[in-house]
This record gives sequence, C-alpha cells and structure tokens, in this order.
Amino acid sequence: MEEYKKLLDHLHKTRGFDFSPSRFASLKRKINKRFADLGFYQTVQYLDYLKSEPNEWKKLIDLLTVHTSSFFRNALTFEVLAKRTLPQILSSQKKEKKTSLRIWSAGCAGGEEPYSVAILINDLVKKEKLNMDIHIFATDINTTILEKAEQAGYAPDQLGNVKLKHLTAYFTRKSDHFLLNSSIKEMVTFSLYDILDATTYVPPESVFGGFDLVLCRNMMIYFSPDRQKKIFDKLYRSINSNGYLVLGEAESVPARYKDCFSRQDNDCHIYGKKA
Repeated sequence: MEEYKKLLDHLHKTRGFDFSPSRFASLKRKINKRFADLGFYQTVQYLDYLKSEPNEWKKLIDLLTVHTSSFFRNALTFEVLAKRTLPQILSSQKKEKKTSLRIWSAGCAGGEEPYSVAILINDLVKKEKLNMDIHIFATDINTTILEKAEQAGYAPDQLGNVKLKHLTAYFTRKSDHFLLNSSIKEMVTFSLYDILDATTYVPPESVFGGFDLVLCRNMMIYFSPDRQKKIFDKLYRSINSNGYLVLGEAESVPARYKDCFSRQDNDCHIYGKKA
C-alpha cells in the first residue's frame, strides 16, 4: 500500500491531482492493470518509469479519472442554460451588434457537453432568425476520447436526457448507436489542451480568450487547492465581462472571486461574471 501511496503522492506533487482515499481500491486495480500491461511486476518499477517518461502521466491520469458523460447531463443546468443564460447572451450580443459567439468546454470528454450546448444554441439562433458566427472550442487531455468525440457516435444510454424533438432533428440511427448530424458537429472544434499549461491561458486553437460562456464541470474536484486556484485564474481571465461560467454540482466559485461573479440560479452552478 505504501508504494501505491508514493505513486499517488507523485501525481499530487507534480500534477496537482488529489485522488480521494475512498477510491483507493478502484485506483489500485487500475494502476495494477496499467503497469501489468507494460510488463512491470512491482509498483516501484512503474513509479521509476513514470518519472522518466514525460507522456506516461497523461496515460495514467486518463486511466484514473472518470470520462463517462451523457448529453444534457444534469438536466436542470441545461434547462437554465436554454431558458435563461443563452437567451441573455444572445440578446446582449444582438443589442451590442456583435455577430459572433465564443464558448469553451474544458474537459469535454466524449463531446456530449459541447454538442449539447451546440444543439441549444442552434435552436435559439433558428428561432430568433439570427445571423451569428458560433465558435465552440472543446478541450481535453485524452487524445483517444477526443477522436471519439469528433466521430460523434453515441450509445442509447448516453442520450437518455435528449428530448424527442432533438433526437429526431439532430441524430441519425445507425444499427446500435446514434450519429450526430454534421450541422451540429461542425459547430464544435476539438483540441488537445492541458488546462495546467502555464504558458497559455486559453486553448491555442481559440487564438484568444474572450469567451461568452465557459463550461468547466467536474474537473477541479480532481485537483489540489493550489492547482484549483491556477485553473480558476485561467478561467476568470478567459471570460468576457458579463460572460458566464458553468461549474459542476460539487464545485463553487473560490472565496477570492465571490465579488466577481453572481450566481444565476440557486439550484445549479451557473455564474455571471460582473463587468
């Protein structure tokens, strides 16, 4: 057990990942599988390998973190986005005669989150007959899952919260899965990005920040407080004045930023950045 603790401590010190002790049995099984796949028989061997191979930590973190998601996960959050937040953003853009909308989905996993947002925006733009350039940037540190996101094929259990009107309008059934229509796929740009990269504060593919909406849900819970601070500093810088931030249900705005954001709804974690 001590060797496993050393390995997790190494991830904590070098990458800021703070894995819960309650998940130790599950983490141990995943670690054992990883170093067995590499032909190691002792944890200390794998720890040495992890220290000498710069890219191995990414593979290990991919293995230890949860990447399962679904469309419109946490239905209440997406209902508030659809009925209040996104209409407010579009109304503001129209009032200021802006013709573009910029969104960042950080830790996008299989693409369910950014595609869900794209569907909602597409509905609103059609309804209001707006001529709007929409740029949705979706990032993750897992290349394999990003490739799957770009393919946009989903099992029925990932679509449990999709309304029938959206299922018929935006998906095509193919055997045992559903393919997302190209009109929605083309709204999202996927890219590999480490949110702890100290050299940038936004994904390079986005060129600059200036996001009207940033979604960073259920990512910071994996990080130690000092890394959470760095991540939130980056998120704050990337959002336009009067833009919005969406966090996970177990996350909240740090105390030092309380006066910079106003919570939009008591039942979900959507915050407006004050001008």
